[in-house]
Amino acid sequence: MSVLALASERLSNTETVRFSLAIQGKTFIDPARTIQLLSANGLLVRPDRMSSSFKAKVAGAVVALRLITIGTTSWMTDLITGNWGIAPAEFGYEPNILFDSASGLGPVMMQLHEPRMVAPEEIRGRDANHIVASVPRPIIDPVTAYTMTGDPVAVEVWTDRETGDLLRIKLTEPPSPENDEPATWVLNISDHGKRATIEPPV
Repeated sequence: MSVLALASERLSNTETVRFSLAIQGKTFIDPARTIQLLSANGLLVRPDRMSSSFKAKVAGAVVALRLITIGTTSWMTDLITGNWGIAPAEFGYEPNILFDSASGLGPVMMQLHEPRMVAPEEIRGRDANHIVASVPRPIIDPVTAYTMTGDPVAVEVWTDRETGDLLRIKLTEPPSPENDEPATWVLNISDHGKRATIEPPV
């Protein structure tokens, strides 16, 4: 579908974008399933810089985390003190995967199954195309850090009807016996190409 191809190309060529992620259901971002991701927002500066803030639930308490990635180095704030330090290896989710040129959102949009256009909508004051589809979970796994279960994953995409830019993407886990709270991710994309910088926190 040409609308998806344009959105994928635009995202691949955009130097900076801001994003916000809201999650319903349960998504854990560590192998021990002790850190439940609730929401996130951040800034991508290509080729390899990302600054993001998270809300997560740990041991029943909601905590705020910040993460900065530059190249292969990531820094994260401590859950208790809030001080910056090198992100631990067990912190499994790296938000820059969302915009990876090989397995991020752009390539995912080109592998959707049976995409079809539905009624247009307005997203943040912009007229938007609205596409519904599905995608095999192995294709979406890198974007969600392998946190989703069930197959396939339902996808909705909204793109700016004037510029072609991706405005929103929604991913929904199918219900399954092993998952009583399927996750839904709603990712909003904004500020395409606006000048921004990210520096190391320490």
